[in-house]
Amino acid sequence: MREWVLDLHVHTILSPCASDDMVPPLVLSRVRQLGVEVIAITDHNSAENVPAFMAKGKEMGIEILPGMEVQTREDIHMVCLFDTLEQVLDWQRIIYNHLPDLKNKKKSFGEQWVVDHEGNKLREVERLLLMGTDLTVEEVVRGVHHLGGLCIAAHIDRKAFSLWGSLGFIPDDLPIDGVELTPHLSRDQAQLDQLKERSFYYLVSSDAHWLDGISPPQCFAAMESCTIKELKLALLKKDGRHIRTIR
Repeated sequence: MREWVLDLHVHTILSPCASDDMVPPLVLSRVRQLGVEVIAITDHNSAENVPAFMAKGKEMGIEILPGMEVQTREDIHMVCLFDTLEQVLDWQRIIYNHLPDLKNKKKSFGEQWVVDHEGNKLREVERLLLMGTDLTVEEVVRGVHHLGGLCIAAHIDRKAFSLWGSLGFIPDDLPIDGVELTPHLSRDQAQLDQLKERSFYYLVSSDAHWLDGISPPQCFAAMESCTIKELKLALLKKDGRHIRTIR
C-alpha cells in the first residue's frame, strides 16, 4: 500500500467551457510537472475523449480513471468514475439516451472537440453537452453503481450545480460514495460535520477547464492500487485505506 496523488475532476477540449489547450499531451505534461499521479477525465455528459487520454496516459506513465461529470434533472453535477473504458462508454450510451437531442450553439457555449492521443482534432460533437439530462440524482447514482462505478457529489461547496447548493444537506438515503470540495473555497463546518456523520472522507479536485486550473497536489489516497474498489475503501476509511487532503 502507498499514497497516490489524485485529481479526479479534469475536463478536456470536449467540454464546451474548457480551453483549447486541454488536450492529452499538454494536460498530462502539466499533471506530471505538478507531481499528480492519477487523474480522472470527467467531461460534461460525455466520455468521448477518454480513449485518447488513456492512451497518452499509458505512454507517459500517468494513471487515467475513465469518468464523466453528469448533470442531473435537478441540475446537480455528479462525478462518475469507472475502472474501464468499456464501463464509461456503456454509461455514455445511457447518458446520451437521456440527454435532450439539441444542437450545440458554439457561439454561446463553445466548441466540443474529440481529439486523438496527440491532441489532433478529429471531429466536433454536434449535440449540446452543457445541459441537464432527464435522470434524477438517485437514478444517476443507481446507474453508476449498476455498472460498477463510483458516484461523487461534485463541488458541494459551490452554490450552483451542487447537491448541497440545491438541497442544503446530503440526503441520508442517497447512497453516494463521497463528495468533492474545491481547492480554493473556505470550508463550511456544517458540511464537514455532516460528512463526519456519514463516515466518509471528501476529495479535493481541481475541476480544471484550462491548464493553469490544474492544481498542485491537494488530495492523496492510501491504497494498494488505483481502482474503484480501493478508492471506495479509502473514502470509507476501511482496511487501512484513507484519503488525505491539504485542506
